[in-house]
Amino acid sequence: MEHDIPMRSYGPTAGREHLNDKPRPKTKTVDFHIHMRILEADKLIGDRIPDDSNVQLRFASQASKEQTLKHHSERAPYLTDMSYRLPDMEKMQVDIAALSCAPRQFYYSTEPSLGHESSQIVNDGIHKVVNENRSTHVGLGTVPLQDTDLAIKELKRCINELGFKGIQIGARVKEDEELSSERLYPFWEAVQELNIPMLIHPSSFSSPRLSKYHMMNIIGNPLDTTVGVHYLIFGGVLEKFPNLKFVLSHGGAFASHYFARMDHAYGARPDCREDIHMKPSYYLSKFYFDTLVFSNEQLSFLIKQYGVDRILLGTDYPFDMAEFNPVEHVYQIPELTESDREKICGLNALELMGIDERFFE
Repeated sequence: MEHDIPMRSYGPTAGREHLNDKPRPKTKTVDFHIHMRILEADKLIGDRIPDDSNVQLRFASQASKEQTLKHHSERAPYLTDMSYRLPDMEKMQVDIAALSCAPRQFYYSTEPSLGHESSQIVNDGIHKVVNENRSTHVGLGTVPLQDTDLAIKELKRCINELGFKGIQIGARVKEDEELSSERLYPFWEAVQELNIPMLIHPSSFSSPRLSKYHMMNIIGNPLDTTVGVHYLIFGGVLEKFPNLKFVLSHGGAFASHYFARMDHAYGARPDCREDIHMKPSYYLSKFYFDTLVFSNEQLSFLIKQYGVDRILLGTDYPFDMAEFNPVEHVYQIPELTESDREKICGLNALELMGIDERFFE
């Protein structure tokens, strides 16, 4: 079959046209959504993780499963080896990586003590990379959300001992436990007290309807985030902890573009206002959003709807669903001033983490 465009698995997105030149701001650019895999944690976990925990493969068709496994094999060096990663950062015009673990390394489905140990290994691995690349990297830790006390313990170690400037969490704890669980209230209180940002990243949303055409990722990942956001809002987490700083990957997924349906439900049904007293869109406006939406129209909408100060550069590197020209994308939005571009490309992320460009000197 003849196709209209060539395959570009790790190159310019097919979601928009591209510029011939490569403009960029004079200020530092910061990728707030960039992953690394810590092999020592995988060795610890081994086969002690439930077989059904990898939802991306659970219902995937044979063709999708084979391509996913091939992709993971191809990108393994880029997930682990700085000699691959640093040249790619330069090509992508990314000065600073706010480094977080690969989402598969949350390990929330493991026994709590094992989850705690694995998160320590992951965080120690990220800390080592950051220490060896101080001028280009800063750390975002992971915590064992399956146990509140252990999550708080590792959170405090990440920030107070390892010097991380934020954390990354999953869009849910388990398939039967959401981020709005009352058990997590002490954790949110601890995060709010530390005043650090949290990147929310999905793990997909399993369904046999999503088996073909990589829909476990195309639809499942943003759906996972969307459900998580709805629980955080309707469950009253932002009501009880108004100063939490959530950064939503993939441009806030479906929630950021279809928020009025939440507001309608709030106005039409009593069960949609049990734990909140403001319209859901009020709480949604408290979130931050990365730029990973691929098209100019969608990025323009995010900026107009939530404001320049709420948008952060994000790539999802090094995966095939990543954005490999993130700075170019920001420069393709015509209504932005150069000051706006500087904020989105890096200054917003630095401010959110409580640091400035001198931190990397």
